[in-house]
Amino acid sequence: MSALQDGLMRVCKICAYMQVIEADTIDEAAEEILKALKEGTDATSRDNAVYLDGWDGLGASAVLRAVAQRLAGASPANHHGRSAQAGLEFEQVIHIDCSMWESRRALQRAAAEQLRLPAEAMAMLDRQDKEDDFHGVALGSRVEVQQVATEIYRHVQKLSRRFLVIFHNGSSEVMDLASVCGLPLSGYSTSKVLWTFQGRFRLKPRTKVDAAVGSTTSVVLAPRRKSREELWAYLVHQEASEVAAACKMNTSGLGILDQPEQVAECFLYMLDLCCRGSQFAGYDVATHGTSYWICDKDDADADADGLWRAADALQRELRLDVDYHQYLPSSPLAWSVESKPYWSSPTHGFTRILAGATPNGDMFQHYSDKLSVLKLSRCSFSFHSPPFLFCHSLRFLWFHHCQDTGISVGEGHPRGKEEDVRRCFQRLWVLDVRYTSCDQILSPQMLDLMTQLRELNVMGAHGWDMGQLQGRLPSLHKLRVTKSTIGCSCSEDDLFSEMNKVELLEFSGNDTVSLSRMWSLSGPGVSSCLDTVTVDESTGLERISFKGCTMLKNIFLRGWMGDIRMLDISGTAVKTLDLSSTVIRHLDELCLLDCEKLCAILWPEKDQMRDNLSILLLDTTAQSGSTSRSRIETMSPTAASAVARRGPPHSDEFPWYISVRDARLLVSLVPVYSTSRMTYVEVSSTSGGMIDDGIIKSGISSSVKLEASECNMMCEPGIMWMWPCPDAPDLSQQRCCYLHIQDQTRTKVPEFVIHCGKILHVHDGICGSVPSTTKYGSEWFNLEWCRIERCPISDCVFATGDAVGRIVFGYRLRTFWASQLSKALYIWKWSEPWGHTRRFPVLTLLHLDCCPRLIHVLPLSKPMIGDTIMARLETLEIVWCGDLREVFPLDVYAKSHVEREPLPVTLDFPGLKRIHLHELPKLQCICALRMSTPNLETIKIRACWSLTRLPIVRGDRTNKVVECDCEKEWCDRLEWDDASQARRYKMVHSPYYKKTLLRGTMLRSSLLLTLLSTQCINNVNIMWLGYVLQHSKCVYSKQCNQI
Repeated sequence: MSALQDGLMRVCKICAYMQVIEADTIDEAAEEILKALKEGTDATSRDNAVYLDGWDGLGASAVLRAVAQRLAGASPANHHGRSAQAGLEFEQVIHIDCSMWESRRALQRAAAEQLRLPAEAMAMLDRQDKEDDFHGVALGSRVEVQQVATEIYRHVQKLSRRFLVIFHNGSSEVMDLASVCGLPLSGYSTSKVLWTFQGRFRLKPRTKVDAAVGSTTSVVLAPRRKSREELWAYLVHQEASEVAAACKMNTSGLGILDQPEQVAECFLYMLDLCCRGSQFAGYDVATHGTSYWICDKDDADADADGLWRAADALQRELRLDVDYHQYLPSSPLAWSVESKPYWSSPTHGFTRILAGATPNGDMFQHYSDKLSVLKLSRCSFSFHSPPFLFCHSLRFLWFHHCQDTGISVGEGHPRGKEEDVRRCFQRLWVLDVRYTSCDQILSPQMLDLMTQLRELNVMGAHGWDMGQLQGRLPSLHKLRVTKSTIGCSCSEDDLFSEMNKVELLEFSGNDTVSLSRMWSLSGPGVSSCLDTVTVDESTGLERISFKGCTMLKNIFLRGWMGDIRMLDISGTAVKTLDLSSTVIRHLDELCLLDCEKLCAILWPEKDQMRDNLSILLLDTTAQSGSTSRSRIETMSPTAASAVARRGPPHSDEFPWYISVRDARLLVSLVPVYSTSRMTYVEVSSTSGGMIDDGIIKSGISSSVKLEASECNMMCEPGIMWMWPCPDAPDLSQQRCCYLHIQDQTRTKVPEFVIHCGKILHVHDGICGSVPSTTKYGSEWFNLEWCRIERCPISDCVFATGDAVGRIVFGYRLRTFWASQLSKALYIWKWSEPWGHTRRFPVLTLLHLDCCPRLIHVLPLSKPMIGDTIMARLETLEIVWCGDLREVFPLDVYAKSHVEREPLPVTLDFPGLKRIHLHELPKLQCICALRMSTPNLETIKIRACWSLTRLPIVRGDRTNKVVECDCEKEWCDRLEWDDASQARRYKMVHSPYYKKTLLRGTMLRSSLLLTLLSTQCINNVNIMWLGYVLQHSKCVYSKQCNQI
């Protein structure tokens, strides 16, 4: 019984129905499948899934593509194509090619693209991909998005078409297209799916295929070969054409990738390696792969970097089942083959050497111009006069458990001439040294000769001085050093100084303690091509640094790394730093500056790492200058205050310096954050989004004066003057968190940021919210200094979360400064009835300007009445807030309580000294209750025409008088509870006061527009301007009067 018949018998035992098709070409198979698809078109048919196995795995993908091409030409949508075949009434063909399998998410995206779903559905996939980036979800582990599957289902149902899905399933699992892609194919659907399994070039085993067929497939098509040799060559070429077409599309063509003949040649070469390894010895195809084929090519060019890149891409496509093809019938046979000495070449065969014999120096002479790949295993010879010395075509050389006899030249062996040595080693492209002494083979003299060496693999070396690599091997692209005891005689920082072409570096299982200590592993530098680094189970290394390796995308760290104290990958393109599989109990410093691509950091379990990091430097905003400088040893004693006074902070001023484009990256820091560290956090969506120097130098540290000098107007100083925003407090003696946010997206921050934040500066964002958490909302309980400006906050600045409860919060806020919040309605907004639990015992300054839609600032709840909620409030300043009605209103419960009180309720503000109100045409009162301000000193009020009452001034001094700078017309309309309060105020009016103009004149309008900043004007509500122009009053100078 043939292998094919045996396979079909196994499938028949599982499947209820199977059809065998005889065909010798792709076209014949495609036509037969089209006939099979005609069957079962009635609504009661359950034969809606057709699996194609190809010719024992080969050719299936090519047949599916041929079927898709025929149906595309015959579809009703193609009016110029040939008519559909009788019975084939598919109104839509959905061709999903996932031969190179990535993930279930990628399958779903391919289906959505084929169906041309609306942009909103595709945006769901993009958003979920971004979320998975920030959670460190590997590409291969990304699952489908349920909402997208629902959209696909609705889309297909709405079209109400009979469709055919042609699915190239490159995975090793069965995909349920209904659950993953929302395609209704089960039950009595008349739509069908034609699919194949496990990608291209699938040659055995059938175990998973049989399971898949038994569980999901109704019809099995297994084409039967007629002429084995002829069919084999034909199918390999067809598969090669498929691979070449896919690679050309994905890589824009790289040399051999668009040449099916070369792809077929490479496949057959690698398959031969696999099978030959099963009989004699392993070639480690997983490590070297297509390198054998390139080295064995007669026309290979030493400078053909494109050829090597193409071969690497091809190896990713040719995923042969190496374990299956290298299967040995018994483990004793495998041991005997491995233990016996031999030499082998993929092209020129395998030769076993008698035990104890030493190869003669001339044993390879008849291969001198032909031998390109050579492996020597368990051989003993003189390393000074190796037997392959005259093989001048040698490209690939592998030593495995070889020993140096130490026999000097002249004892029966030909002298190794320098020219022969040079010619032999100069042409090498790949050198693999395993469990063999490196003293001679990798000596400085020999390394100097290997100017063309591209790959160096060292395994099991003992006492090797890696310092000998310094300044050598300029053409090296791959370096693997594993399971060796290593020393370094040079500076580790300069070890790879000349290896700027290295793309892959593996340093695993090494011991750097036993010899001259190798303390650190450092990358080649800023001009490096380094793409992938693997470090696994290395002992003795205390520092790993690949700073400035801008092309580095993948860094794999695994196993015991208990000696590591510092890790620096600054300036790299790493997207996910995965430490989850490491043991890093002494890691104390992590540097991730200028890591623009970084989205997630995955940490090991708590017992596998240090409790907290002393130093964490993280910057993903592509800033220049300060982040590239080395850290200084000591911290600035006034770091936090310096941020507010001098401008952008430097990474050397905070032990924890965090500057990110997206706040979602902060979630990665939750497992390691410690309140014992002074921290600076910046969220900036814009490139290099540091604090605006103008804001720092003018807006914070100096007085702010808005002057309309261009109009040459001498306006009243009282109108134009505002209190300066105080500097951020000096918290150098505290363990605080300073946050600066300039974000272009909705910002959600982890809870530790809310809990530990003491200084917050938010500006120039386009998102309508302040950073918040789901649990606590935007309740920044420990915040001491807050400045928010130029943000389109749509509702409120601070709001409660979902799980705050009836906890009594005493806010630590001292300074609050809000400016140009064009859409904000409230500053604080409580979710009823929790507002009664809030206190502001140390709030000193409350400032708001240019918030045209603001209705109120802080609502008062019932428990806040009769309590001194703002005992230290000294300055209240609100300007240009046209819709503001009350600063401190009552909530529903408080209002009901006050209405039941027999006497008016008074709220004390014992610390209030200064009040400045300007251009608040709708303001009816400062507080819904009577205000008692015993220490009030000055009031400046302009254009607050609806305000009719002033705070009550009481005190021990009977002669206390408060200076009130205001318009005379407004002053004349004030209402007093008793005449004594009127005597407590000294009314001051402008010396330039003249007869008033109409409140809506153009002069008043031009003054207002001049005072507001350009950015503020863009955000101001037009209706608010109307109110201002209608209710405002103009005061002008003699110069203005001339106009």
